[in-house]
Amino acid sequence: MLDEHQIGDLMLAEIESAERPSAVLDVDRAMTTARRQRRLAQGAGGALLAVALTVGGLTIPDLISPDRPADKAPIGAAASEGQTGLPAALTTVDPQRVYVRFGWLPEGLRNLNYQAGLLLSGTGVYLGAHNGGADDKRQFVAVSLLPKGVQPSAPQRDSAEPAVAGDTVAGPELNGGPSVFASYSGAEQPEAILRWRYAPDGWAQLRVVGAGPDVRETATRVARSLRFGADPVPTPATVTGVPTNLRLITASVSESLDEPRSWDVGWTWTREPATAEPKWQRARTLAVVVSRYRNVTDPADRLFVNPNTTLDGHPARFSSGDGNESLTVYDVNGANVSIDDSGLLPTGGTRALFPAVKLVAEPASWHSHLRQ
Repeated sequence: MLDEHQIGDLMLAEIESAERPSAVLDVDRAMTTARRQRRLAQGAGGALLAVALTVGGLTIPDLISPDRPADKAPIGAAASEGQTGLPAALTTVDPQRVYVRFGWLPEGLRNLNYQAGLLLSGTGVYLGAHNGGADDKRQFVAVSLLPKGVQPSAPQRDSAEPAVAGDTVAGPELNGGPSVFASYSGAEQPEAILRWRYAPDGWAQLRVVGAGPDVRETATRVARSLRFGADPVPTPATVTGVPTNLRLITASVSESLDEPRSWDVGWTWTREPATAEPKWQRARTLAVVVSRYRNVTDPADRLFVNPNTTLDGHPARFSSGDGNESLTVYDVNGANVSIDDSGLLPTGGTRALFPAVKLVAEPASWHSHLRQ
């Protein structure tokens, strides 16, 4: 049973929550959008810098393992010692670490995404799974870990209408303590929002939309099977040669388990200090994205292969202007390598950095291990 203090503590977080933007990421779209926004910002005196690139990713040599074996615990089993949390709340988020992985997921949620570091919503950790559907067919599960002292927030509605808090009811015991189910107005599908402390003074929020016949039961089962830790981010590549005055701010790993399988892993660096406003940290970035190669010949497809040069014998596409450079090298042993620089590297820096992106032996068969 929850005592009055516990109920009050959980409901306080509900009352104080504020809407945040969605953190779901499309790496290719983010890079394209960022390039366009940078050009617009330069022409408009920087007015659009607040919405610049947030594509993820990091890898630092000797800290990143190219692959990670699955845990021995069966999928759907309770986490080690029944703990749905970490030993301590995050005071900072290291983009080089995976803090949470999925265990059990409803059928059909085969598109996975993990982000850590400076997200659109602020510093935090995001883990998501969705079915690839749109509108009323969309189903997803999203887990957020918030830094120490940060309160959970209301969901963002597609309608852009503010989500008004409704009733809050007690949820299952998680991480040895109480949890609550929060509710908000404006949900277009059955929705469950489950909140608990993943560590003292550290909130976890799990949101389920449209998945399963009972979304609260689905949320409970997903939460109880989450795997928490601080393992190195698994990646299909490492990157060296990044200038030492640049600071890694975000990591992102995405994978689709549907055929043909696809994945992408990104790295984002900035020159701005961590004390700067998030919009300025993201205004000028160096981003590297490695993705699985697929020969797309349809110009309407966002993955359309459209080379205009070659690099080290590989077809590539290069563009530059106003001090910015963009380079994509296709089919490097089954992977694409994209480098997008907003004037943080010397002229020709994207071409010089490309050889420093070292792929694993068989990148096409790489697996993210976001689900155990």
